[in-house]
Amino acid sequence: MIEQPVTIYFDLEPNARPTIGAIGRAMVEFEKMAGEAIYLMEPGVEFSLVYETSGEGSLRIITLLRGVVTRDRLKTLAIILTTTLFNNAVGHFQGKAMDEVVEALADENTTLTDEDIARIAEAVSKIERSETVKTPRREFFKAVEQDQAISGVAAVPNDKDKRPEVIVPRDEFLERATRHPAIENEDVAEPRVVPERLEVVLVQPPLIDSNRQWKLFANGHEFGAKMLDERFKHQILEGTTDLRLAGGVILDVTLEVTQVNEGGLWYNKSYAVTEVHSWRQNPQQADLLLAHGSDDDEQDDQNDNKNGPR
Repeated sequence: MIEQPVTIYFDLEPNARPTIGAIGRAMVEFEKMAGEAIYLMEPGVEFSLVYETSGEGSLRIITLLRGVVTRDRLKTLAIILTTTLFNNAVGHFQGKAMDEVVEALADENTTLTDEDIARIAEAVSKIERSETVKTPRREFFKAVEQDQAISGVAAVPNDKDKRPEVIVPRDEFLERATRHPAIENEDVAEPRVVPERLEVVLVQPPLIDSNRQWKLFANGHEFGAKMLDERFKHQILEGTTDLRLAGGVILDVTLEVTQVNEGGLWYNKSYAVTEVHSWRQNPQQADLLLAHGSDDDEQDDQNDNKNGPR
């Protein structure tokens, strides 16, 4: 699995140390923001946090993006994520000269074309419209604003041990913590349905005419999904396809994921296959997809809203 680092950098006042509470709260909010932003752009990518001290008067926290995608795609996601951390990110990103963008956001091996800039800005604009991205970002700046030891913050799509070129100073924290306040709404957010076309491994189909869920595997998780493609279901039950129900069945499907909002974040609740576009028998590729999963004892609750493809 390919990895791409993203560094969250904290500038500190001379001879000052930040509190664990402030840094911890900030990173919890960053994790929420990053999780939603990454899911909106690339559901199959996961990430983790690695804490690392930097030079005197600073602190670095490295986030590792991991996914079964190309290295260039992960790097683009890293740039989008670091850009998203700051309010007015789109205008700031588009307003900088090309050489300044490369110097501030990417390493010396990266070349960003005009088309790259436009595509990244469009992606940032898309996720900027999500309140589940904007709310934790405001809380991030609220957390660092309350600790006088933190004089600035930055985010860069690499793990280089050097001070970033672009740092948000303390005198902008409060504005960023209060800009575009969330609209108060006592109503619980309605569930949403997110469609996605992807390949899944067929684990177990119910070979009777019923509404039982089909067991599938994708993006490191086994999960149950309703089969709403009646044509495909009847073909399987009647045996009128050339598909052999043996190991290594890969389905190209449209999967609808029903999500519920809990605490400002969206979680997967249920799954439904609305269409099976094609299938093939490929035991080797199926084994490769299954190899990215967790152990069987971690898959007991297949329908938990935090499991399944994400």
